[in-house]
Amino acid sequence: MRDRIRADDERLGHLLMQVSKLLRDRVHTRMEEIGLSRGQGFILFRLGCEDGLSQAELARQTMVRPATLTAALQRMETAGLIERRTDPADQRVSRVYLTPKGREARAQAEKVWHEVESELRAILSVDDRAQLVTLLGKLRDALAEEG
Repeated sequence: MRDRIRADDERLGHLLMQVSKLLRDRVHTRMEEIGLSRGQGFILFRLGCEDGLSQAELARQTMVRPATLTAALQRMETAGLIERRTDPADQRVSRVYLTPKGREARAQAEKVWHEVESELRAILSVDDRAQLVTLLGKLRDALAEEG
């Protein structure tokens, strides 16, 4: 696999997709070890930062299609990780809140994220990381504007 990766590394988009997939797979494996899917960990993380988000806002922040988010939230609600409540000001809006069990799961998911971040930091120097973060942010922002 390394030979294939090296052969394609001149193509920026392809390389970014490979790195993204490898990172996604690593996070997915670690999340599964604590009983969560990769997406559930990220949902828990976002709700821990801002509990009570509307489903629409949560979908936007997690960059997930609303239908995909709804299915994930149904599984999470069944598992007792979150609860959905109708917004008292607008009956059409459903807000999502962490349960105590969800807060515990979020702490475990956050530990996984910190471990993976530490692994990434160990690969690159401080200057390389700063430059990479700047460049990736620039790409993300430009692509988000086009999309």
